[in-house]
Amino acid sequence: MAEKQASKEQVTKVCFVTTGATAPFEALIESVLSASSIEALQKAEYTNLLVQYGTAKQLYESHAKAAIQRIREQGRSLKIDGLDFDQNGLRDQFQLVQRSNGVVISHAGSGSILEALRFQLPLIVVPNTSLLGNHQDELATAMAKNNYLIRGDVENLAPAILEAEQFKQKMTQFPPITSGKHRETKSFAGVMDEMLGFVE
Repeated sequence: MAEKQASKEQVTKVCFVTTGATAPFEALIESVLSASSIEALQKAEYTNLLVQYGTAKQLYESHAKAAIQRIREQGRSLKIDGLDFDQNGLRDQFQLVQRSNGVVISHAGSGSILEALRFQLPLIVVPNTSLLGNHQDELATAMAKNNYLIRGDVENLAPAILEAEQFKQKMTQFPPITSGKHRETKSFAGVMDEMLGFVE
């Protein structure tokens, strides 16, 4: 019991990374465990990095091992853990981030974005620009323009990680507050259509 309590006390600032369930965004796993991302997390005083790796466990483990080794050699501390896809969703992880005043780094899947925003969490969204049609980039850019989230670059996540510290003060509430006769609950698709200019 004392061990569990001690480990809870050590979790003071969490960065949670979700990479997608069925086809994980492997480049995001590599990017968040890179030397520059780890350095940015340490500079922003994160104590824990939690990566949802889905079916890319081997990739995660090899990069996490290298990152942990670098951290030890530098005499610094950042606890790195991974988890598989959870059928129950990401609620527990999002609540952990919420309690620790941390950040979520996510692939640009609309479901993950919506869930993180419902928790009013600072969110860095990293689109996979290699996908056909590049819709992920369009969505991330449009939402970043409206201060709902930060658009991260898979080639260099460090600037977005550092920006997240100030972003917490200016992020826009999601879903947007409506008033008067327009006060109604919109679906995620409806909000996205409006933000992207598909609604007259």
